[in-house]
Amino acid sequence: MTDNNSKSNREHLNGDIEDNNNINLIKAIVLSIFDEKGPTPKIVWPSDLEEKAGLLIAMKTISLLMGDSVYQDSQGSDAGVNYFGILPFPDLSLNGLTYFFLIPDETARGQALAATITVLINEDDRVFFYENMKYLRIIIDKAASQIQADKESDNQEKIMKNVRSELFEFTKDLKDPFSTRRQIKVLLTGLDKAGKSSFLLGIRRRYSEIIKSLPTRGVDRTEENLFEEQNSVISLWDLGGQKQYRERFLEQSKIYLYNVDLIFFFIDIQDVERIGEALELFRKIVTSLIDLDEFPPMVICLNKFDPDLKGSKEIFKNLEIIADEIEQNSDRFLIKIFQTSIFDHWSLVTAYSFGLSQLSPNRELFRTQLKKFAKKTNSDAILLLNENGIILSNYSKDEISQKVFEISAPHFQELYRTFKEYKILKQDFLVSSGIADESKKIVFKKIQVEKYNLYLLLLIEKSAQINKIEKNLPDFSKNLIELMHAYI
Repeated sequence: MTDNNSKSNREHLNGDIEDNNNINLIKAIVLSIFDEKGPTPKIVWPSDLEEKAGLLIAMKTISLLMGDSVYQDSQGSDAGVNYFGILPFPDLSLNGLTYFFLIPDETARGQALAATITVLINEDDRVFFYENMKYLRIIIDKAASQIQADKESDNQEKIMKNVRSELFEFTKDLKDPFSTRRQIKVLLTGLDKAGKSSFLLGIRRRYSEIIKSLPTRGVDRTEENLFEEQNSVISLWDLGGQKQYRERFLEQSKIYLYNVDLIFFFIDIQDVERIGEALELFRKIVTSLIDLDEFPPMVICLNKFDPDLKGSKEIFKNLEIIADEIEQNSDRFLIKIFQTSIFDHWSLVTAYSFGLSQLSPNRELFRTQLKKFAKKTNSDAILLLNENGIILSNYSKDEISQKVFEISAPHFQELYRTFKEYKILKQDFLVSSGIADESKKIVFKKIQVEKYNLYLLLLIEKSAQINKIEKNLPDFSKNLIELMHAYI
């Protein structure tokens, strides 16, 4: 697209659509379908949107998300291939919320047509997507389901017109200006002495401070930065677990639990006498969240599960009791349970990374890219990490491959840093074989994705050539750039 075309298109998109400024928030809506011509913008609003802009939106959303075999080997919509993502369109000065889904079609390859619905807004308004994701997903997902059930073009026109009306209705009452950075609220809660503060210190490898740390009084607020430059402010609220602070926290739940994006809940599994008390606190938090109509993902850390306890029958019995109780009281929430210990750094990283990944609208798209890369490089499993060892995304064919990584990843990253420090690493990767299976080898490689220093850990066939990784890295990195800008 030429500079003049880009400029004229931006001027058009930023022009008046309706008198109401809030309706102007929505700049374009596009239904794209991968048909015999390739990625095609089938239904476009506004109708006079420049043709090149529509093609760019269709090609970027479908080509990036579809991959080589996301749907060819599936059986129509039964495969459950559908996911959301936020993508930048710098040529248009827009950001798009895209939903990828399949339309059943017996005449198509894989018996389905790949499709996307994309809602576009100005780059400066991108926080709107993050702050209103759960409502926007409902509107767009409903439209996609209707399109899957009705392939008539006239009816699809009506469906997309209804989407536009619902989005306009939703945005017309928005009054507050949007911040340029997304505000994310993460709570760490549980009884006193459950290990909340030690968990954070362990994540940051500040072990010397754990011994000196005192019980948290009230709320201790810190910030998390996954990257030097990010579009969000992640505020971690470490809530004091002593009785007086718990009571205040529950009494003022509208302050503490309102607009919460993620909760880490800690239970000290060694403190058997207080497990019932911890579960009672969990039930009260869940009840308060439901009353406030807040349903954040929750990561349950069964903490102080130290290495020497892994053979304890009593501990495992308590783990089962806790898991059953949590499951019975949280069926409306996304819950993930982890066994954590400050003596097992990887257990902390795994739990913490999973929680933070739930904040990313592009988490499903990252996994799709890793899956594509795994196929091209004959990899059984892949981890993508940032410089601090936080897992940004992962993919594995089976549990065995995943277990190998749980053991290997932290050691490889430490080895890499040591070799680099002493300048004995001639290339930006490490290779080892025979760790878990003589037919496999592990590759740890540093990659540069625009301004980001990232790391890949791959479990690959021993016969696979390293040059396969090098050959496919440029396309892989290019696709990651599009997603990294909206990771969190």
